[in-house]
Amino acid sequence: MDTRSQLTTGHRVGLVTAMLVIVCFFFPWIELNLILASANLSGFQLATGSGPAGVSFPGIPTLLLVPLSMIGVLFLLAACYAGSGQQPGRAAGPLLIAAGGLSTLIILYQYLTLNQQLNQDVLGMITQRMFSYSFGAHASLLGSACVAGGGLLDLLAGKN
Repeated sequence: MDTRSQLTTGHRVGLVTAMLVIVCFFFPWIELNLILASANLSGFQLATGSGPAGVSFPGIPTLLLVPLSMIGVLFLLAACYAGSGQQPGRAAGPLLIAAGGLSTLIILYQYLTLNQQLNQDVLGMITQRMFSYSFGAHASLLGSACVAGGGLLDLLAGKN
């Protein structure tokens, strides 16, 4: 059997969690609890600035790098699985770490920036009580870190 076409454990971890991050990007990331109603915003809606019921707001386009980096991981691992040479398999570990790290840093940066902006004045502190992070944001953050972990696992296994 050709060993170049087999996915390593690190590749499998990266593959599964990259697909998880892509799916969770479209799940609710933020829940807004208004007095009489609540609304959810997905990662895609936050990135593009399109809210529920056609409401438009300034988006956060850098969030689009989260699913794009995970799509890059899927293409990289497809190349590794297809066995298109030694080079994609050797470069997979560092590229998984880079893609997972980039995605993790983007999500953390947006979280910390938003909290900093809301803590600047009293109105922001009141507003902060009206929203919370939902499953999609937490799962995307954890999945992105796991993609980087899969790359690290791949590097460590390659040294043995």
